[in-house]
Amino acid sequence: MTRLRARRETALDAAAGRVMATGTSRHARRAVRTGAAGKAGATRGPARNAKRATRVAQRPARAAKKPASAAKRTTRVVKKPARAAERPARIAGRTPAAGPVAARVRSRTAVAAPAAPAPRVSAASRPRRPARRAERAAESARLAFHLDDEAAQFPCGDAAVRAATGHGWGEWLHLLEQAAFADRRPAHGEVRAAVLRQVPSLDGWWAQMVSVGYERARGLRAMHQTCSGEFQASASRTFAAPSFAAFAAWADETLRRGWLDAPGLEFTRLNPGRNIRARLPDGALIDIRFVDKGPARCQVVVDTNRLADAEAVVATKTFWRMQFARLAAFLGA
Repeated sequence: MTRLRARRETALDAAAGRVMATGTSRHARRAVRTGAAGKAGATRGPARNAKRATRVAQRPARAAKKPASAAKRTTRVVKKPARAAERPARIAGRTPAAGPVAARVRSRTAVAAPAAPAPRVSAASRPRRPARRAERAAESARLAFHLDDEAAQFPCGDAAVRAATGHGWGEWLHLLEQAAFADRRPAHGEVRAAVLRQVPSLDGWWAQMVSVGYERARGLRAMHQTCSGEFQASASRTFAAPSFAAFAAWADETLRRGWLDAPGLEFTRLNPGRNIRARLPDGALIDIRFVDKGPARCQVVVDTNRLADAEAVVATKTFWRMQFARLAAFLGA
């Protein structure tokens, strides 16, 4: 390589001298250098080709050696556990049998004996909790809710409230009793807040249903009684007539005289096709709603609020049933 480099530099110097002597341009001088480099590369080309041919010829031999190398690696991996197991014995053989070094080696290589399992405590020898069981029994006796007898007081069935809230009526009564309501008379807002604390994602309508059911079971609220202490009566009927015809029979005074027997009834608000607000002479408030059930069917719901007691609820329901019968005859439905 040194001789080739010296020969190349000599050729470049000679060519440069000739160019300078003849006054050739810059491009000519570059061409001279390029030609000299090409000649030097031409001399190195056969050597490179010979080396490449040697490497290509050696490829099969190297490929044949790969399985043997892989087998050796596998053998080493297989022998590792055995060597690791033999290592403490080899170390003990190389170290003196006594002295501080031997003690340290033995402490490092000694295999710790497995710890004895803790004795298992049988169910018969476990300490019982009679106080806790007695407390639970007393709590159950104190609640003493007979769901079969009071099922009619709940706003809906047990299956419906369980599907909507995740708890049945018995579970709700137990949960709300644990909310410190057992020894005092809570307000309706407190009961509703306790229901929402148990199930924060509960819908407001179902929170009201659970609160009313608990208050009825505890005797805090009678059937058809609101949280303010007043009573409410609701009556409904489906008619084979369009909703606009039923609404007109209520809203139009001339048509209303043909079937409704309610002296002193005063309408306070009319929402066409939706509802009518009215007032009776005794101060009861009435909300009449119209629900479309199809092209020729509708439902009329009458809610009467601010009733005095449960007897007034029964009388009001009977009265509106009679008026519904008169309306059906008037509409021909």
